[in-house]
Amino acid sequence: MMAEIATTTLAQQQRERLPLAMQRAQAKLANLTADASAGSLVRASQKAKTVAQRVIWLQRAASAWAKPMEAVSACRTGCSHCCHIPVTISRVEAQLLGRAGGRVPSAPRRSIRVTDESSMEALAAMERQLQAGPLAPCPFLRAGRCSVYELRPMACRTLLNLDDDDLLCRHAEGASADVPYADATKLKAFALMAQPATEYADIREFFPGQV
Repeated sequence: MMAEIATTTLAQQQRERLPLAMQRAQAKLANLTADASAGSLVRASQKAKTVAQRVIWLQRAASAWAKPMEAVSACRTGCSHCCHIPVTISRVEAQLLGRAGGRVPSAPRRSIRVTDESSMEALAAMERQLQAGPLAPCPFLRAGRCSVYELRPMACRTLLNLDDDDLLCRHAEGASADVPYADATKLKAFALMAQPATEYADIREFFPGQV
């Protein structure tokens, strides 16, 4: 009974917080100065000779893009709420993670393949289907921290809660809260173009079980 009350209270608190959180996010973004290096890193990715090199440059661009927002976001070292939600990565990113950890990525049971005709809207719809699963810890989560932080995929680098604390990131059973995440649509589009006909799946599909 106490757990049920706690969950109900959390969901209610999240609903009440959302309007204020959205206002906070907009105010923070209005006062930020973009990191100029993000654009040059994107251009470097477009000149890279291999798909893997393109992805690595784009990951660096994502980190540069996120850097100004990290100082005003709710994300903190040791916070691992987002390490339990679905995280869609490309096969190229899975191969980079596997190479670093000495493991070959598995064939996903559920995946989507992006074609030249795939729009961002279509990809978002397909991604929602992949993410309709239960919460589970990322296979690379160790003692509440990312064990592959320097190699983390695009989705992790761009997931920034622009509220003041982690209230909206907390998991209330049977309910999902909206979070004022930073908009990484353009970076995602560059990633799609850099990896023609690539396969996407949740990170747990590529690396089932513990790493």
